[in-house]
Amino acid sequence: MQFVNPYFLYGLLAISIPIAIHLFNFRRYRKLHFSNVDLLRNYQKRTRKQSELLHYLVLAARVLTISALVFAFAQPYIPKNETLVTGSINLAGIFVDNSYSMDVGSGDGRKLDEAKHKAAEIAMAYDADDLFQLLTNDFEGRHQRLVSRDEFLLMLRDVNSSPLARSFSEIHDRQAVMLENEAYPSASSFMISDFQNSTVLSYLPDSSLTFSTFLVGVDGNNSANLFIDSCWFENPALRVNQVTQLYVKITNVSDNNLEKIPVRLTINREQRAVASVDFPANNSIIITMSFSATKTGVQKAVVDVSDYPVVFDDSYFMVFNVSEQIPVLSINHDEPNTYVNNVFSLDSILKLTNISQRQINLLTLKENNLIVLNGLVSLASGTISELSRFVEEGGSIAVFPSPDNDNKSINQLLSAMEAPVFGSLDTSSVRVSAINKKHSVLANVFDKSNASQENTNLPYASKHYSISKPLRGVSDNLMTLDNGDPFITMKSFGRGKVFLIAVTLSDDWGNFHRHALFVPVMLNIAFQSENQEPLCYFAGGNAQIVLEKYIVSGDNVLRITSEDGSGEFIPEVRKVNGKSVVYVHDHITQAGFYNVVGDGKPISVLAFNYNRKESDLRCAGLEELKQVAMKVPGTEVLSEGKKEVSKIIAERNHGHKLWKWFVAAALLFILSEVLLLRFFRRSKSEVKL
Repeated sequence: MQFVNPYFLYGLLAISIPIAIHLFNFRRYRKLHFSNVDLLRNYQKRTRKQSELLHYLVLAARVLTISALVFAFAQPYIPKNETLVTGSINLAGIFVDNSYSMDVGSGDGRKLDEAKHKAAEIAMAYDADDLFQLLTNDFEGRHQRLVSRDEFLLMLRDVNSSPLARSFSEIHDRQAVMLENEAYPSASSFMISDFQNSTVLSYLPDSSLTFSTFLVGVDGNNSANLFIDSCWFENPALRVNQVTQLYVKITNVSDNNLEKIPVRLTINREQRAVASVDFPANNSIIITMSFSATKTGVQKAVVDVSDYPVVFDDSYFMVFNVSEQIPVLSINHDEPNTYVNNVFSLDSILKLTNISQRQINLLTLKENNLIVLNGLVSLASGTISELSRFVEEGGSIAVFPSPDNDNKSINQLLSAMEAPVFGSLDTSSVRVSAINKKHSVLANVFDKSNASQENTNLPYASKHYSISKPLRGVSDNLMTLDNGDPFITMKSFGRGKVFLIAVTLSDDWGNFHRHALFVPVMLNIAFQSENQEPLCYFAGGNAQIVLEKYIVSGDNVLRITSEDGSGEFIPEVRKVNGKSVVYVHDHITQAGFYNVVGDGKPISVLAFNYNRKESDLRCAGLEELKQVAMKVPGTEVLSEGKKEVSKIIAERNHGHKLWKWFVAAALLFILSEVLLLRFFRRSKSEVKL
């Protein structure tokens, strides 16, 4: 047993007062003369013994009363193992999970409301002069300080839902900044959350030995959710009036099968596709939604699914571009190639420009999406550097080798892009024997039937260059010859792609330029050279947005505004590799469309969605939390049972308090003294009568 105020124990010296009174009886006696006292002898012996017993009992009652009162003022308690340092100011870091999963209802309303109530109870279990830190998923700067209990309770009222979600490790590291303070040796951390497996428990700290961490669970009664996980296009190059396939992945996190759930696709506020889908329990399916773009430019699309009560992940916002024109540059050794001209004239979206290698303008290379190198023999070092930068920043290059067996300059360019290089000339006649139909360039070239590839008329090569493997990374072979040499291979470099073809565009090298596959291969290479921006970003994250065609200079200030004009901020902008890169730094917290404005003119349109990590509402139960606590030393699960949180915290902070029992004992001893003096004396008086 220990005492909060041990100096009050000096009050035990006060028990000497009743002892002194009883030892020195200050009452004065009167002498009464009796003629004959023989009849009173036996009676006097009895009353003297009773009087002495009464005095001792009253003395004991008074001594015990004083002792009980002194102990009550000293506030005795039975300490726990994790008791705080007595007499010091205590620190309490309280994390309140305000992610969207906490908007789900529980037995006492929203889980967020229950979490805030428990946070207030924890604060009230501490003393008024203790200090607190409030922390939420937002990691706001105003929360990164110690406040009094009253200010903590005021700040707690302003906690609202947030699209952000943090892991246990992130929360612990953030709290450690304030709680690992030598000036305050008594520090504890409280995490109030539903403890989602996909977010909070995704990353655990190594330990929590510098301060105690308590996990306070908030139970929910609904973990079912249907949400749109992601969306993507089969072919990122979109054209007007072309049927486009949009793939939508939707996940059903529940134990129930869902039937006939409507899924809608809206483009520029016009419904363009709808589907009624059945979703199996605890499973994900991918559906296809077909549409055709009716105009060029930026398109705003939204995919919606019907679900309740969790609705934050029922919409998926996207922005994509339908190209007006795809510029293609063909750099020829001598004259333009007829077959290249013919293939790129088949679609009006393609704009082909032919130049010779002597007419190369390094300043205009970046204005193209695709550059075709047709049989070049020599390239200047500056040209090699600019072409390499062109691919690294997102462009595409298709390389046809020199017919004169002189690929030294071309190989220098390929080596600079970490691509395969042309090797020796092989004059044996071989045929294409394998086609990679899964590659995006060839994915839609063939029909979906299971016809044998042996019956397909494939190109042949009368002679060809061998193509080596890249020194770094891997390359994808689109077509392979009988002897195992690549016929067409692709290597990614930076944000762009390099395509190598093993033959030239002349009849004495084979029939590829006359073959039916030449047209779809070259067209798809051109269409996929369109540098597509991400369909969307995630709200609450530090998204990095590259503005391809806008350079911030001088006093120009970029602004990002919400679609309805309700919010606006100035982002950080850096110039990286000649391009403007925008950093949003957690300024965007709501899903929807946002406009990037510069010089008073719209530059780009962005789409933001809520992070889908929160969509899986499955949370850890009590036993799972205990397993987590075992993995992280210094962590304990605070299980309420029938006790309130405030009582549990109070017992852990101050042990089991006993002062109330000593007050009750003091009252009991006072009552016993009154009863002794009242009834003992009455019985004595009755005997005398």
